[in-house]
Amino acid sequence: MPETTAALFDSLVLAAVAAEIRALGPARYAGVRQPSPDTVVVNLAVSTAPAGTVRGAVRHLLCCIHPEMARIHFAAELPAAERLGPFGQLIRSRLAEGHLAEVDQPPFNRVLRLGFDALAGRLWLVAELMGRHSNLLLVDGRGVLGALKVVTAQMSPRRPVLPGRPYRPPPADRPTPDTLEAEHLRGLLQSAQPLARRLSQALLGVSPTLAREIAVRVGLDPAMPAAAAADSADRLLQVLREISAMLAEGAFSPTVYTDGDRPAAFAAFPMRVFAGLTAHPVGTMSEAIDRFGRERAPASPLEARRAELAATVGAALAKREAALEEHRRALTEAEAADRYRVMGDLVLTYARAARPRDPVLRVPDHTAGGAEIAIPLDPALSPSENAQKYFRRYAKARAVGRALPARIAEVEAEARALRDALVQIGTAAATDDLREIQEDLAAAGVLGRRPSRSRIGRDRKTPTRRDRSRPAAGAGPRRFHTADGATILAGRSARENDRITFREAGPDDLWFHARGMAGAHVILKAGGAPTEEHITAAAGVAAHYSEGRHSPQVAVDWVARKHVRKPRGAGPGAVTYAGERTLLVSPALPEGAERTRPRG
Repeated sequence: MPETTAALFDSLVLAAVAAEIRALGPARYAGVRQPSPDTVVVNLAVSTAPAGTVRGAVRHLLCCIHPEMARIHFAAELPAAERLGPFGQLIRSRLAEGHLAEVDQPPFNRVLRLGFDALAGRLWLVAELMGRHSNLLLVDGRGVLGALKVVTAQMSPRRPVLPGRPYRPPPADRPTPDTLEAEHLRGLLQSAQPLARRLSQALLGVSPTLAREIAVRVGLDPAMPAAAAADSADRLLQVLREISAMLAEGAFSPTVYTDGDRPAAFAAFPMRVFAGLTAHPVGTMSEAIDRFGRERAPASPLEARRAELAATVGAALAKREAALEEHRRALTEAEAADRYRVMGDLVLTYARAARPRDPVLRVPDHTAGGAEIAIPLDPALSPSENAQKYFRRYAKARAVGRALPARIAEVEAEARALRDALVQIGTAAATDDLREIQEDLAAAGVLGRRPSRSRIGRDRKTPTRRDRSRPAAGAGPRRFHTADGATILAGRSARENDRITFREAGPDDLWFHARGMAGAHVILKAGGAPTEEHITAAAGVAAHYSEGRHSPQVAVDWVARKHVRKPRGAGPGAVTYAGERTLLVSPALPEGAERTRPRG
């Protein structure tokens, strides 16, 4: 998928930027500019002369909280500025004559605190760089003075950000790589989630990109089930400790990666997961981020549309992933519904033992061998009313438990469709391709205005046989013709994946797809028994047009097309298959193959 600045700007990159700011030594606040509503530039006048810095020079510290471009770094050029907004004016008034005195970033945290000694005492400029939750705040010892993005209690009951409120840092409720022990890691790996996703969700400061890197360094497939990697916990822990040591020592090696002439990624140290890209070491982390952002700026209508659609789809995917997390939490609670029924029964059974206005009833639990259980009570209710309250909770949890699995399956399917779309967007060769991708998502009810809960399934458009056979508005599938007459087809969109799989492919043609990750359907038409070279070439195409296209190797499943099925009611591109074989290949297009894209 196309990497965004926010996706690449992880805790290690922030640590490298923090080290640059510390290296300035004493610096004086020298003004503020606001290039856009979500970007602030704080100017710092350098009072000493560290390597490469002229004494008295002004450095431009840019902080952006845009969900797709959240970052903080020194900008080489001062961006054009709009009129200062309220937060910019607050910085100008409060930091006047202030001096940078402290730079603080807890290990593996995406929060950077810059302490300024100003006329009113120590003030903190706090950058919270966490994708769509990013923010920039000015804080003193009593609380929040102001924020670039005000968050009301209605917007976030758990963590409002309002002037006058005490400042509460984002919750650090997960273990960090530098505090993890082997047994704890083994426990965290007991999950059916893909390994990289599990590491990213379970460990604080481990971004999806870093999680894939950790797996690759251990020699594991990032898409394999996490539980299958439990035996490799010691090796995973060793890599985590190596990264922790590099962070503690400040041993950064800022690098920009390009795909051809186009910047594709940046990192604080060399990354094996980007082995398919060209590495360009640079002098500072800020230089890497600045160059990536500057050279990735859309230079054509195609690139502008690609960036716009990738941002829209990425935001939709983030919402689905947040919904999945909430639904799974609710399902876990619903699975404990029987406990509410037991507590209701016990309250009724031991009603005479409950004293008036007692907040807790302690009684033996006959379902647990007579062990004592403490049952919370509402002091304002009678024992009978408390029991009925538990029975209502039981009934509600049972109802939720019955409805949630189907809802989870639906949202998982939508998330898969969006991940597939991000891969397709990154490899699109024309604006027609992008338009078709967006049309597919809209037709499936995945992008655009969400149907109401009661209409989900009824309004959702499932492609019919006629839909799948209808030519796309733009170019046909990617076709590669080998010298000995074999043809490899790769779909450009979900609808086209359906068409090449179920209309163009014969039952004995071979079907390929990257294992456990988003990617294109690929068909091999060899006109007979395919050779090993044909199979490897087709697998390389499937890896190239997948989420793992920048990885050194990708696991690709392949099977005869007759073993691929489309589940009833499934959206475009969604299939099941059985009897597959798996091949580990490097992402690549066939060497010497003729590539054609006939117009449809």
